[in-house]
Amino acid sequence: MPKLLIIQAATYRSREDRRPLRIKKRKLVGAILPYLAALTPAGWDIQLLDDEIEEPDYNAAVDVVAITVRMVTSLRAYEVADRFRAKGITVLMGGPHATFYHEEMAQHADAVCIGEGEELFPRMLEDAAAGRLQPFYRRDTVASLAGMPRPRWDLLNMKDYVWYRPFVIQHSRGCPYTCDFCAERRLSGDYGHRDRPVEEIVDEIKACGSKHIFFAASQFVGHKGRTMALLEALVPLKIRWSALFSPRFGLDPKFLDLAKKSGLLHVNMGIESIAQDTLATMRKGQNKSGSYDEMIRNLNERNISYSFNFVLGGDTDDDSVFPATLDFLQKHKVPAAYFNVMVPLRGTPLYDRMKQEGRILDEPNMERWAGVHCHFTPARMSGDDLINRVKAMQKDFYSWPSMLRRLRFPRTQADLASWNVNLTQRRVALNSDTMNEFSEY
Repeated sequence: MPKLLIIQAATYRSREDRRPLRIKKRKLVGAILPYLAALTPAGWDIQLLDDEIEEPDYNAAVDVVAITVRMVTSLRAYEVADRFRAKGITVLMGGPHATFYHEEMAQHADAVCIGEGEELFPRMLEDAAAGRLQPFYRRDTVASLAGMPRPRWDLLNMKDYVWYRPFVIQHSRGCPYTCDFCAERRLSGDYGHRDRPVEEIVDEIKACGSKHIFFAASQFVGHKGRTMALLEALVPLKIRWSALFSPRFGLDPKFLDLAKKSGLLHVNMGIESIAQDTLATMRKGQNKSGSYDEMIRNLNERNISYSFNFVLGGDTDDDSVFPATLDFLQKHKVPAAYFNVMVPLRGTPLYDRMKQEGRILDEPNMERWAGVHCHFTPARMSGDDLINRVKAMQKDFYSWPSMLRRLRFPRTQADLASWNVNLTQRRVALNSDTMNEFSEY
């Protein structure tokens, strides 16, 4: 029986510290490793390894190593791959990083999966076992989200996760929006937003056995009617769930009431900016900054924990954006916020425009390192100023005085969720040179 080791690569601590960033426990039971195991053909002996939890055993008796790679984990993934290949072990690589960097990845792998892994990953393993492996496996058609195999959670060590074990459930893929700075549509094949069948999502939730669920989707509400049907189906399960959805649905009382009834615990929203002119340059026309007050009031009335994403450094941003954003957050006692420096990622209109204007800096290292970095020349401030102001915002917002002013004494699960996010992000803010917003997830 051939032996397969599937690895989720870690990040390095920094450019100067080439040790993998280690954590004691994951805060989410992720879907990537167990789902790749579920795609593996019958007859393979499978082991899963989270590189952020433990170091791979390079002397392990395995036939094939498969590594899933993101931009920020790519350099560590190459190190791991090279060490296994030096032992004569076949290495397969894939993940979001392969979409635009497959030629680079091929220098460290025997085969690279480009695109969605359904059909491709099983074929790669069959070809590896038969000795006919090709250098690239590309999918140019949309993968069906119906009939997806159930993740192999049985292969995970549950001691590596927090005690309440929130499970990540694949809910949909893609995004209905085309924001200027976001590469999500291209990374998932540019097929728009696709939903899984409601009954299959419900069955998977029941099978995982957890009452805490995080729905993995760039936008939880791609098609409102279908999402409302899912919410109705969640009500009997009596779960507590979290997701990401557009601020426009925070203005929909009917949707929020059903979401709350179905167990909504925390929602993350990409409001990106409090300035409408900035939103226009981002092609975020679905966001209306003038409606944020009403949206926040709707969430507070229902005791829904929430967090906002901000993208800073756009061409309309000047020094005033930083204090104005903090004032907005403090005024409304927003429970949690993530402050992101704009990144001109490949596959975005922003990248194409900045590339043409010669404004991209150190492109080979873009998004390779944890921490706060600027990879372009801002229009109204220096890159260093942008970085320092974002770091200062993080520290200010997640200071103890700020947290005590904004957060309620924890009386409900929603209150506890807000405190949990704040304590995690306080650690990120205090280690902003070596951690990303979602480093522990």
